[in-house]
Amino acid sequence: MGPEVPGQLAIWLALLMNLISGAAFFLVARGREELRSLATRAYYAFLGFTVLAVGCLYYAFFTHNYAFKYVAAYSERAQQPFYVLSAFWGGQEGTYLLWLLLCGFWGLLILRRGGRYTNYGMAVYSTVNLFLLFLLIKLSPFALIPGGVPADGQGLNPLLQDPWMVIHPPIMFTGFAATAVPFALALAAMIRNDYTDWTKRAFPWVATVALFLGMGNVMGGYWAYKTLGWGGYWAWDPVENTSMVPWMISLALIHGLIVEKRTGALRKSNLLLAIFLFMLVIYGTFLTRSGVLADFSVHSFTDLGINVNLIGFMAFFAVSSMAVFFWRARSIQSAPINYNYFGKEFSLVASVAVLFVFGLIVLFWSSLPILSGWFSDEPRAAEIVTYNSFAVPLAVVMAFLLTLVPHVKFSGYRLENGLQKSLVVVGSCVVIGFGLFYLILDATMVFAVMFSLVVGGMLVYLFNPEFRKPLIPALALFIASVVISLIAGVRDYMTLLFYAAAAMAAVSNLIHLAGYLPDRIRFAAAPLTHFGFGVMLVGVMASSAFDSNERLVVEQGKTVASQHYGVSVGYNGMRDAIDHPKNELLLSLDDGSGPREVRPQLYYSARMDGIMRKPYINRALAYDLYLAPMQVEEGKSGGGLALRKGETKLEGDYTFTFEEFEIGGHDEMGAAGMSVAAKIIVAHGDSAQTIAPKVIQGSGDTGVESQPAEISLNGRKYQASIRQIIADQGVVVLDIPGLLPGISPEKLILDISKKPMITLVWVGTTLILLGSLTSLYRRRTELVAADDGQ
Repeated sequence: MGPEVPGQLAIWLALLMNLISGAAFFLVARGREELRSLATRAYYAFLGFTVLAVGCLYYAFFTHNYAFKYVAAYSERAQQPFYVLSAFWGGQEGTYLLWLLLCGFWGLLILRRGGRYTNYGMAVYSTVNLFLLFLLIKLSPFALIPGGVPADGQGLNPLLQDPWMVIHPPIMFTGFAATAVPFALALAAMIRNDYTDWTKRAFPWVATVALFLGMGNVMGGYWAYKTLGWGGYWAWDPVENTSMVPWMISLALIHGLIVEKRTGALRKSNLLLAIFLFMLVIYGTFLTRSGVLADFSVHSFTDLGINVNLIGFMAFFAVSSMAVFFWRARSIQSAPINYNYFGKEFSLVASVAVLFVFGLIVLFWSSLPILSGWFSDEPRAAEIVTYNSFAVPLAVVMAFLLTLVPHVKFSGYRLENGLQKSLVVVGSCVVIGFGLFYLILDATMVFAVMFSLVVGGMLVYLFNPEFRKPLIPALALFIASVVISLIAGVRDYMTLLFYAAAAMAAVSNLIHLAGYLPDRIRFAAAPLTHFGFGVMLVGVMASSAFDSNERLVVEQGKTVASQHYGVSVGYNGMRDAIDHPKNELLLSLDDGSGPREVRPQLYYSARMDGIMRKPYINRALAYDLYLAPMQVEEGKSGGGLALRKGETKLEGDYTFTFEEFEIGGHDEMGAAGMSVAAKIIVAHGDSAQTIAPKVIQGSGDTGVESQPAEISLNGRKYQASIRQIIADQGVVVLDIPGLLPGISPEKLILDISKKPMITLVWVGTTLILLGSLTSLYRRRTELVAADDGQ
C-alpha cells in the first residue's frame, strides 16, 4: 500500500477530529464540562493525523514516488536532499499542509495558555483549521498522475534551490499561522463579553506574529538581493506586499496593546486590528494564489480551481467576526484617548495610525489588478514610484515619532507659563514660514508639510526643558545629515528629509537604549526595535539615493578596468555550457589587493524556460560592490583573412603568406572524396611556422568537412581553418579565432553597482527582530508568571 492511501485518509480523519474538537469545545464553553476530555483528545488526534499526512508526503518525496503529481512537479532524482526537503512547500498543496501543521501546534499553546478564553477560542480556532482542511481536500498533495508514472520529476524551481528558501517559507507561514491565535482570542473575548486579561493573553501572540513575519520579510528581501541579480531587496511586488502588510498591522497592534494595557484606551481598535490581521492573511492567500496577479508578479501562483473556496472563507470570516463585534460593540468599555501632544499615549496612538494607514494604502495599490479589472478589460498594477510617493513621507512621520517617543511619559507634560506658550506659537509660525519658503522654491506640497511637521515638532519640544537634553543630540545629527547630504550632491528634498529624519530617530533611540544597559536589557524591546528601525531607514535611503552603476563589456581572455569603482574585471569563459544547471562564469576581480577568481551564475533553465542569473557580491564595511551578469554574447566570425596564392599580408604583429594549394585526389582519399589544403606560412619576428588547414569534399551527399591546423604563438594555441575557397581566383579565406581581426571573441556584459551603507539595512532589520524577540520573551514571561501565580 503506497502513501496515497494513508496520506489522503489522514487528511479526512484530521477533518473529522477537528470538527469533533471544535463542536465539543463550543459545548464546553456553554456549560457541558463533561465534554472537555473529548474536545482535548479529539484535538490531539487531529494534530496526530496532520503529522501523519506530512510524514506520508515526505515519504513520497524521498522515495521519488512520481505517481503523485505534486512530487513529480517539484522534485527530481538529481535534486539534493536539502532541496527535496524544501520541495514540500514548493507549490500550493504543500504550503497549505505546512500551514495546517503549524496551526495545529499553535493550538496546543492556546490549550495551555488561553485562560478564560480557551474554550471559545478553540471553537473559533477549529474554523481556521477547517478552512485549511477543505483546501487540502479540494487541492490534495496526494493526487495521482493519470496514466503512466514518469521516470523522473520536473524538479524544483532553480531560484528556490537556495538555503534561504529552505527556511524562509516555514518562518513566514509560522507567522501566518500565528495570526489565527489573537483572532480567536479576540472573538472569544467578545463572545464572553469579558476583557479582563485579553491584552495579557493576546500580547505574546501578536509579538510572535511580528517576530516571524518580520523574519520572513527580511529573509525574503535578502534572498532577492543575493539571488535575483537586479540589485535590490524590495520591489513593491504585490506578493511581497501581502506578507509585509500583516507585519505592519501586527506592529500597529503591539503599540495599541501597550496603550490599552497602560490606560484602557483603544480596546475596540485592538479587537478590530486582531481580526483585520488574520483577514489580511486570508486575503493575501487569495490575492497570491488565485491567479489574478499572474501577469504582475514573479511570485504569483496560478489558479488551481480554489478561488470559490478562498472567497467563501473570506466572506465567512469577515461576516461572522464583524457580526460578533457589532453585537458587543456597545458593551465594550474603553477609556478615552489622551491627545496631549507631550505625552507618550499621543505618540503611540499616532504610531498605530501611521502604521495602519501605511498598510491600508499598500494593500489598496497591491489590489489594483483586481480593482482595475472590474472597470477595464486590461487590469494594471501600480508602479514602484506610486508606492514610493507615499512610503517616503509616512516613513518621515514615523521617524519623527520614533525620535520623540523614548523621551515622553504617559502622564504627559503641559506648558506652565505664557512665555513657553508664546515661544511654541512663534516657533510653529517660523517653521510654517520655512515650509512655505521651500514650497515657493518648487518643492512639493508633501515636502513642505513634512518639513514643517518634523522641524516644527522638534522646535516645540526643544522649548520644553524636560526634553531639551536628550533631543539636542538628535537635532544636531539631523542638521549634520542635511549638510552631509547636500555636500554629497543630494538635491531631492524628500530624500534629504528622509535621510536626516532617519538618522535623528536612530541617535535618539540609541541614547535611550544606553539607559537600559546592561541590567535592564529584558525591558529594552522598544528602544532596541526603534533604534533598529532608524538604522534600517538610514541604510534604505543611503543604498538607494547614493546607488550608482556601470556597465562593462569584457571580451573573453581580457581584463577591463572600471571607470568609477577602482576594480578590474577579467572574463575567462564559462565553467560549463550555458544550458548546464548552475553554470558559472569564470571572472577575475582585482580590487587593489590582487586578482581573485569569482563565479557568478548565468544559465538557461528548461524548467523556467529562461535565463537565470545569480550575482557575485563583493562586501565591504561601507558598501557592497554588486556584480550582476546580464548576458554573454557569442563570438561572431567576421570576413576572415583573404589571401591570393603567393600573396603576403600583415595583420598586427604577424605576416601571413599563402604559398599554394595541396590537393589530394580520389586515389589518395579512396571512396571518401577529395581534399584541398592551403599551405600557409605564419611569421612573427624571426620565427615562422607552416600550417596546412584543409577541407575534405566527401562523395555523394556527405558534404564538406573542415580539418583545422593547430598553431602555437606566444605560448597560446590557436586553431586555423579554411572558411572559404574561391577556386577561380586562387583565393583562400582563413579563420584563426582570437587572433585574426574580423573575428569577434565571446563577450560578457556585466552590470556593476555600488550599494553604499547597505549593511545598515541588514543590521537595522536584525536589531528590529532582536527587539521583537525581547518583547516576545518579556510578554510570555509575564503571562507564565501570572498563570503560575493563580
